[in-house]
Amino acid sequence: MSQKSTISITFKTEGDSGFKQMAVDAEAFKKIMTDSLVEADKLKSKIFSLAATATAVQSLSDGMSQLLSVFRDLTGGYAAQIEAETKLATAMRNTMGATEADIQSIKDLCSAQQELGVIGDEVQLAGAQELATYLSEKQSLEQLIPVMNDMLAQQYGLNASQENAAQVAAMLGKVMDGQTGALSRYGYTFDDVQEQILKFGTEAQRAAVLCDVVSSSVGGMNAELAKTDVGKQKQLENHL
Repeated sequence: MSQKSTISITFKTEGDSGFKQMAVDAEAFKKIMTDSLVEADKLKSKIFSLAATATAVQSLSDGMSQLLSVFRDLTGGYAAQIEAETKLATAMRNTMGATEADIQSIKDLCSAQQELGVIGDEVQLAGAQELATYLSEKQSLEQLIPVMNDMLAQQYGLNASQENAAQVAAMLGKVMDGQTGALSRYGYTFDDVQEQILKFGTEAQRAAVLCDVVSSSVGGMNAELAKTDVGKQKQLENHL
């Protein structure tokens, strides 16, 4: 029979003044240590597994947060669109006696302009609503919206907002009321004949001259920006 091996462990207990010695079966002690290492390894695997799960959950959470952010942006954009359309319809009815077909034609024009350039239709509608308060004919509004868009593209680029559109539209409206100085302050030049028409011509004549004056400086700016890489990205955002 083989002789059993033992391990002696010396320890001191709390309150004792001396040391005590305990003999332990070496094989049993080895087994305990081996089993402990195995369990520790299993625990490590579980910890790593939990960490991976936590990472996956965090990734899912981040993805959901991004998705919710997109939905919030889309919802906000939709709300802005509805508000702008409602204000435009009200202004056109009040100043032009517009029909639903007239109002829809302006909304369709803004949609077509959005496809052409970088100015979103909700931005255009805000400007169109402001501009409509100065006009009495739908045809004048149709002429001036593309001009307004080129001015917005020139002055604000891809970042044109509804507030910017309202400001530019107000300036165009003042010129249509004969206040040609507002146009000069924006850096646009015109001759004496054009100035006289802007002050005393019919609404159709004033709208035509105003379009010529602005187009001679920034005509086509909206469409040209849409041809750039960043412009194409902006068109995709507007489409969404």
